[in-house]
Amino acid sequence: MDTEKKRALEGDVMSKMIAIYCRGNKHRGRTCTPQDADALCPDCRRLRDYALDRVAGCPRMEIKTFCSVCPVHCYSRDMREQIRAVMRYSGPRMLLHHPFMTIHHMWLDHQARKRARKEMHA
Repeated sequence: MDTEKKRALEGDVMSKMIAIYCRGNKHRGRTCTPQDADALCPDCRRLRDYALDRVAGCPRMEIKTFCSVCPVHCYSRDMREQIRAVMRYSGPRMLLHHPFMTIHHMWLDHQARKRARKEMHA
């Protein structure tokens, strides 16, 4: 997959997961009017913008699979904890909200593990 397409896909996944987290934790109701049903709360918007900046500036995008297994940590410690909370909450729910995206993610993970096993035995 080409690097820019991979960047766009990762940014899209991150945005969708943060939206699921925000909606599921009722963050939107605190600060949004009914007209802003798709809007994120300010905290989640800040987290999404931060994550998208990190994805856009990732120096290892062409060779890495997922941020969680990358040896370079682009996120600050507190933002990394927030992203982990989002992943823990949204990960299991992604199958219901975005099934094709979830299956694609699982396929990429399977391919990466298969490649790692092959390299280990070579």
